[in-house]
Amino acid sequence: METSGSFGSTRKKRRLRLHLYLIDDDYNTLDNVIYALETVLPECNSLLAEQMATITHNAGQAELYSGFGNDVYIKYAQLQKLGLNVDIRTK
Repeated sequence: METSGSFGSTRKKRRLRLHLYLIDDDYNTLDNVIYALETVLPECNSLLAEQMATITHNAGQAELYSGFGNDVYIKYAQLQKLGLNVDIRTK
């Protein structure tokens, strides 16, 4: 009895983790960045938002969020709408 051989080729592709980065700029104030981070990121309180903004200012960029699929793109669009300079990378 022969098999069709399709049993071994049904492997799914591994999902790609996306990383959302905040990029430093010269036109957003610290208060504006803190407000935007508190609004868009649910796990971000005022202290964490201030720390992320300071790290971004000193290092030039900081990773804000990572995840799979649409949630990263939604947060990216919301932060851009609030005027922040953000980028999506795959590491």
